[in-house]
Amino acid sequence: MITERAAEHGDLELDDLFLTIGHRFRRVELRRRMRDYVGGLLAPVARKNSWQLAEQAGHSTPDGLQHLLAGAK
Repeated sequence: MITERAAEHGDLELDDLFLTIGHRFRRVELRRRMRDYVGGLLAPVARKNSWQLAEQAGHSTPDGLQHLLAGAK
């Protein structure tokens, strides 16, 4: 079971990671989607498919995450 403190620590580490690699994503939308995607992979989501990851991130559809993985440059 993940405690609230551990989740907050993980969020801080994720923020640090994206401060380090964020410049590799030119558009802010792509940076946010990548953060949502990685955050979903690390979250306690039962299945790690695009619908569940998008739902975890608060997106209405997985289209943005799928575009990130399939066609973003």
